[in-house]
Amino acid sequence: MKYRGLTLDRFQGEAISHIKDGKSVLVSAPTGTGKTLIADFLIDEIMESGGDVIYTAPIKALSNQKYRQYSKLFGKERVGLVTGDIVINRDAPLKIMTTEILRNMLLHGSDAIEAHLLDDEREEFLATAPASHTQLPEIERLEAVIVDEIHFVDDPDRGTVWEEMLIYLPKSVRILGLSATLSNLHDFADWLSEIRESTVEVVVETERSVPLSINLANSTVGVVSPDQFRKEYKRWKKESKDDDDDRGRGRGRGRGRGRGRGRGRSQSRPSRTKHLEVFQELENDAFPALYFIYSRKLTETLAFELSRSDTGHRIGRLANKPEIRIYLDKFEERFPEILNRGLRKLLERGIAFHHAGLHVALKALVEELYEARLVNVLYCTSTFALGINMPARTVVFDSLMKFNGVDMVELSVREFMQMAGRAGRRGIDAEGDVVVRLDFMDYPEVHQLVPTLLKGDSEPVSSSFNLSFNSVVNLLDRYDESQIETILSKSFKAYQNTKNSKRLAEQLDDVSERQGDSNNRKARRRVAYLERQLAESRRPFLWEQFQRKVAFLRTYGYITEKNELRSAARILQRIQFEEVLVTELILEGIFQSLEPAQVFGVMCGLVQNLPRTARVTRPDDESPWWELFERIDVVWESEVVVGAQSVIGQEYTFTPELMPLGERWARGDSLAEILEAVSNPTDLSGDLVGAFRRAKDLVGQLRNVYEDDPEQRADLTKLIRAVTRDEVEVID
Repeated sequence: MKYRGLTLDRFQGEAISHIKDGKSVLVSAPTGTGKTLIADFLIDEIMESGGDVIYTAPIKALSNQKYRQYSKLFGKERVGLVTGDIVINRDAPLKIMTTEILRNMLLHGSDAIEAHLLDDEREEFLATAPASHTQLPEIERLEAVIVDEIHFVDDPDRGTVWEEMLIYLPKSVRILGLSATLSNLHDFADWLSEIRESTVEVVVETERSVPLSINLANSTVGVVSPDQFRKEYKRWKKESKDDDDDRGRGRGRGRGRGRGRGRGRSQSRPSRTKHLEVFQELENDAFPALYFIYSRKLTETLAFELSRSDTGHRIGRLANKPEIRIYLDKFEERFPEILNRGLRKLLERGIAFHHAGLHVALKALVEELYEARLVNVLYCTSTFALGINMPARTVVFDSLMKFNGVDMVELSVREFMQMAGRAGRRGIDAEGDVVVRLDFMDYPEVHQLVPTLLKGDSEPVSSSFNLSFNSVVNLLDRYDESQIETILSKSFKAYQNTKNSKRLAEQLDDVSERQGDSNNRKARRRVAYLERQLAESRRPFLWEQFQRKVAFLRTYGYITEKNELRSAARILQRIQFEEVLVTELILEGIFQSLEPAQVFGVMCGLVQNLPRTARVTRPDDESPWWELFERIDVVWESEVVVGAQSVIGQEYTFTPELMPLGERWARGDSLAEILEAVSNPTDLSGDLVGAFRRAKDLVGQLRNVYEDDPEQRADLTKLIRAVTRDEVEVID
């Protein structure tokens, strides 16, 4: 089978056959094998028939890339983009959006706000409506939803959104789920089939179109296979022990022991291997290369280190400088204040860095240069690997361990393969090279992990279902408790609990039948253990969690004993960020006493944290912000807000230092001017712009609260217009 002049792989053809038959399909295949081509076919089919289709993605960067890609393919007038940051062409037949936005559209249903507007208000309102206001197309026109990275259902922070979306989506709408390889894929597909009330076809591809060659590297042995590395490690360990023994006996000083056959070996106890030494080992045909490191600061630091080194000069000679300069000159015409001399020189050498904190325009430039094959080395964080179609010849891992915010933890197989899978460009490379920087002294910590990663069997996907307060009040407004209990029973969490209960019951029956004697002490212990496990698995955890949230809402006057929504809950229905905190601030009248620019500033401090390394210039002692900080802090530390945080198991965002910066943006200061008040080891432009964009959406949600107050709505509409400019409008 061919599509767009390409001969399709077996799994692509199989999936497209199911699509032609009008079925929902779950496609599981390794990163870089061409899953998105199947999505392209489905979109083509629906667009030709005049229907509507939605493409959802887990991260903004992927949504933006798909928007650019499909705008070129189908024309900008037919493609919309709806994320928490930005809304473009919200009524287009093909909408690209984050999964949260689609879930919100499904949960909230038709919004009655527009019914309160006069005709001359409606056009202005829709032009500035937040992403959260976007409506579903007429249901008979919506033919399919493509869910990219559908395995995000097990994400601890955001997985619930995936489940809710899949549960609420009308059964007439087809689903195309795209996933990395999962060890429990068929369980997941069976659950989808159950809630969709129709068979979801499963298409699996386990082989990569471009095979991977995975090697380990350090300054002692160079780049070698895992087997050779293990042998060299044993030799190094033995020689290290011999050296220790010699020193213990007063011998061996100055004898230069430890020199061996490995490349670069000079002593038994080598210093830490540097990234430069890894690149020294790579030949010129090993580029482009992605260097994954789990620190924003180090992506920048290491990129400049490489650029200044002899190895960097060698790599720089491979760069197409005239072509790069064309891109850079055009960029500087639009954004004259972003590229300094050092950064321009770095990019001209074909070396770049990429992380979430970058200036949105610079991030887009780096991606554009990479897509044009003008970047030979890109230092990046793991988010660069998520769904974005940016293949490389070589992928280098700085480590197999990363900091998760609390501890150093091992990479999961899925995380490793997501990044490693970027190695190998289809139609260009015979294989993709993966290199892991690993010093001998670190090998004991990860020696069991290495074979697991090499085997590539991904972890099972597990549910993280946990309803937000916003979901709870919207469910209470639309359904009675028995209907809500039915909805909860449709979650993947409930499905997995039920399956686990059946498994435990079977084990209990088997043990009871085989042992026979109750006089067998070991058998009694086993039976008692299984009975406890079975009883625990049959507990209605989701219903208990839901009732706990309902009890909280009753206790603090949000709902009545009969689950009727009071005014506080009606506000909470409209708020989707830091829900109870923002609702309580509204109830306390905090926003009504503020100028619009101050409102925007407060919102910025409620939607974004700053790195611990960031330092922001304090407001003057006479600034009204100090009194406002205290008023907000009183609410933040109130019993109801503290209680809400305890119930949801996480702390609300409250970043006072961002608030005056947001006010300055609303009053017209440029991003460059605002950044003068911030110091940090890495670029924070992206963080600030992200705060401005999410704050804009939160202002839109606040405006929805004032549906009966035309004056407040008008002021907030003007505010949304004022902050929608410059970097906030750039599609990064």
